[in-house]
Amino acid sequence: KLNNKAILLAIAMLFNLACTKDFEELNTDPSLLSEGQLDVGLLLTTVQKRMLIDNGADPMGTVGHYSGYISAGGSVPFNEASYGGDFISGYNALLNASEIVRLTNDDPEQINKNAIARIMKAYIYQFMTDQYGDIPYSEAVSTIGNVNTQPSYDTQESIYADLLSELEDATGDLDDNLDSFGSQDLIYGGSVDKWRRFGNSLRLRIALRASYSNPTLASSQITSLLNADLMETNGDNAFVTSSDDFQSNQNPSYNEIVGWGGKEGLPYYLGNTIIDLLNDNDDPRLSIVADPTLNSQEEASLNDDPGLLVYRGRPLGLGTPEEREYYQPGDLSVIGEWYSQPVLDMPAIYYSEVCFALSEAKLRFDLGSNSADFWYKEGIRADMERYGIDETEITDFLATPTATLAGTFEEQLEQIIGQKNIALFPNAVEAWSEWRRTGYPKILIG
Repeated sequence: KLNNKAILLAIAMLFNLACTKDFEELNTDPSLLSEGQLDVGLLLTTVQKRMLIDNGADPMGTVGHYSGYISAGGSVPFNEASYGGDFISGYNALLNASEIVRLTNDDPEQINKNAIARIMKAYIYQFMTDQYGDIPYSEAVSTIGNVNTQPSYDTQESIYADLLSELEDATGDLDDNLDSFGSQDLIYGGSVDKWRRFGNSLRLRIALRASYSNPTLASSQITSLLNADLMETNGDNAFVTSSDDFQSNQNPSYNEIVGWGGKEGLPYYLGNTIIDLLNDNDDPRLSIVADPTLNSQEEASLNDDPGLLVYRGRPLGLGTPEEREYYQPGDLSVIGEWYSQPVLDMPAIYYSEVCFALSEAKLRFDLGSNSADFWYKEGIRADMERYGIDETEITDFLATPTATLAGTFEEQLEQIIGQKNIALFPNAVEAWSEWRRTGYPKILIG
């Protein structure tokens, strides 16, 4: 009888629980967020941190080799391997950026947040398609109710065209009289004016991508941008400053150096391309971007003579022991102290890039009132001033043949892209994209 009563009591309790009116509440994970609880500002913070620090301008990798910045290993980078990290990480960032757009749509008070998120989406898609070519675009990152697990791959040509249109619309929507993200915006602290300049400068970058494949499109886009608000000073530079509070927030190059036990253990050396460019006319940026070779440091210290310091790069694709024998670690330069710290400005676009783009636009399409040489010199100056180089050194360098455009179209283009390659450092993805577009700078193999 006792057993029967216990069984009946248990059934009654289970029946009571099964019929509870609080079923949904009891079976919902309290850690889940609803749309109403999401802070779109923190979503933007996450996107910016992921794209500019996690996926940031770190030259020590596969793309760093392609850009002429880094050289390591035997035949690296000419080995078959998967390269999916930026693809996965990029789409994770796009999901969050798209959610900001959806959550702020149709709200006039949040028009700036919506426009900034769209500009950020365009930046991410440009980063993605420049590396992977055709990618999911029109059917990607849709709402949770319309998930497409097999989105079609759009052509890079159609993606570029849509990004140009989207950037024009998004920058046009920005309203100086309305609030923005404030301190949750790691790039500009919510400055609407600076986001407008960033969006237009990004549009200029993408327009130049089409300079060979579709010169008519490139020319028309650049023409319309000449009267728009572009970056005008280094104060408009777009970057996120890394932090030393957690390893994941630190400069990736610093983490790489620590992981190899210091610079002495690094298998990555500065490429001879970037070193040769900087050695030209004693560029004052050389000692910032690169360290002197260890052997020359020892010799300079022993003789108390800084003039004995040597900077030497390493070519790509040293496949045989005989080739590698000529490039011993002690006789090669590694990345400089400026880029070896945990806290560093991680760039998206700098004003110097805009200057070099306008220089090429004048050279290629004869667009703009200033000469190609004017913008070329302005780009060099902007990059040197970003480093805090003394005015006397800047003036002296600008008086050298390296800092004056001369020769045929191709010779002048090679000058522009060579200096652009220096100014883009350590943004290897951008430098690689410029090399694929123009063939410059010439990267020595073997």
